Amino acid sequence: PQVRFDEAARQLILIKHRDLVALPVRPWQQAGSSDAAASRPSIQCDSQGKVEQASVSLCQRYIAVQRSHVELEFLDLRSSTWFSHACAGGGSRSRWRILSFHWTGMAVSDFVVVTTAGVEFYLFSAEKRALRLVKHVTQPVAWALYSHETRLLFLASGSQDNVIRAFQVQPLSVVRLPRFDVQLAPMQNAPIAAGQQKPRRSLQPSNLTVARLYSMIFCVHVEPELQ
Repeated sequence: PQVRFDEAARQLILIKHRDLVALPVRPWQQAGSSDAAASRPSIQCDSQGKVEQASVSLCQRYIAVQRSHVELEFLDLRSSTWFSHACAGGGSRSRWRILSFHWTGMAVSDFVVVTTAGVEFYLFSAEKRALRLVKHVTQPVAWALYSHETRLLFLASGSQDNVIRAFQVQPLSVVRLPRFDVQLAPMQNAPIAAGQQKPRRSLQPSNLTVARLYSMIFCVHVEPELQ
């Protein structure tokens, strides 16, 4: 079973092979205060195949479901209609797969797909039952980290996955931020052969987080070896 918190839609996504359930998460509140999430029902889909990942739209009406390495399915929860979308990725002549996808709610690009071959920025059209490609950036990607609060997307690459390229989906444009490298400490107590340097581990997405401090946005690196 797979359990994941959908930060954008505030839904707890539960996936078990062909079964998909999304449960609204209610934020802490004082007694007597109202909460829109309290009135939202849970979402349960009768799957037509294996579910790899899923993400609920911000309006809670649509759900994007990954069923294969290269294709997404979009389901209208009101009408039960759906359409499929094949991502661009690295083309038909290279091997690639979908890593993650996110609803941003921004007018310039409200849906983003990250693959091992790059990142694709789309506009979702329910009327046309299609996605329109707005921007496609091709580059190797090991893993991605998305912060919905800041609309920041981090893409990791390099031999240690510590070369970070970032994009921010702003109201009027998609902004590419300067690349930066995360310095990793050598592994502690790792066996070292004669004449060799200490081995270094790869950067993990759990070691990075986005924080807003003093009206500024920071990328925070937590070094497990030095905690």
